[in-house]
Amino acid sequence: MTPLRSRQKILIADDSEMNRAILADMLGDEYDIIEAENGARAVQIMQEQDEEIALLLLDIVMPKMDGFQVLEEMNNSRLIE
Repeated sequence: MTPLRSRQKILIADDSEMNRAILADMLGDEYDIIEAENGARAVQIMQEQDEEIALLLLDIVMPKMDGFQVLEEMNNSRLIE
């Protein structure tokens, strides 16, 4: 019996619901998808699930916190190495 391999998680951070849906549809067969509607929510998710997220797809222009601010927060809080 082959052991079940857990799927990697991708966080999609984009304020456009349509963009998130398109990316989730394209990637959802092979990856578990987590969605964030703005940068602040993306940072919150990363703080809660840091070790579990394999990839972040990050929009630059978003409300509350833009993509550059997300990257700055990730760097400051050591969410990226």
